[in-house]
Amino acid sequence: MDHPFYEPTIFHVTHPKAGSQWVLQVLHECAPERYIQPLSQAGHFNQHPLQPGMIYPTVYQNRRDFYTVMPPWHGNHYLAFLSPRAVLKYYPNWVSFGLQQRPYKMFVVIRDLRDTLVSLYFSLKHSHPILNEKISAHRAHLMGLNQEEGMLYLMDDLLRKSSRIQTSWLKGKTLLVKYEDLIADESASFQRIIEHCEIKVSSELLQNIIQRNSFQARSGRPRGTEDIWSHHRKGISGDWKNYFSNHIKDKFKTMYGRVLIRTGYENNFDW
Repeated sequence: MDHPFYEPTIFHVTHPKAGSQWVLQVLHECAPERYIQPLSQAGHFNQHPLQPGMIYPTVYQNRRDFYTVMPPWHGNHYLAFLSPRAVLKYYPNWVSFGLQQRPYKMFVVIRDLRDTLVSLYFSLKHSHPILNEKISAHRAHLMGLNQEEGMLYLMDDLLRKSSRIQTSWLKGKTLLVKYEDLIADESASFQRIIEHCEIKVSSELLQNIIQRNSFQARSGRPRGTEDIWSHHRKGISGDWKNYFSNHIKDKFKTMYGRVLIRTGYENNFDW
């Protein structure tokens, strides 16, 4: 096997509740020796010099923030767009990927923002580990709200970041994968990702990894069977229809209706 230094660095860009831990685990098992352990607030990506040839999962970053850390082109022009503090912090990345031109691959996974909202609500209120004070504060706040109030609160707050991540990556040639396609055909979707990222893994091993990490294997339940206390709550698309009140729907259309059209989840506001 070639040394990881000569293989492309891989960035799995996504937003919360878009199957990020699922994709992470498949990447990990495909190339464990190249895997970078994620840190909260994407610290594994933006707090340390990037290591060529490694795999960076769950990079929750919009295009602008991503290309602040990662040089968007070769040459010195990149440095001119950064603050002096950012130049000092990210200079090693420019050396690796700008000056030395180390190869990299990336792909972006998105999910219908309506299902993202529902999944975010149940996760923050019931199942997500309390990893930091922000999660603790959100949970405490949600415990004092009913379901409709809780979703409206998240729509005004955390969902905005997911929306910005989605829309920022719609233009360009980056491989864009929808969560809904992943659950519709796990084998074909992951094969597409692995081939795009040039990860060296046999088809037989990849299929075994995909099967070990299927929703049923991970949760012990078939898709659609809900457990609100589990990180693997339900694993389906279109679940928002079971939870959206008319008030939530109207506000969602106002705030994110155009995003649903731009991302291809709706053709108009008539839903």
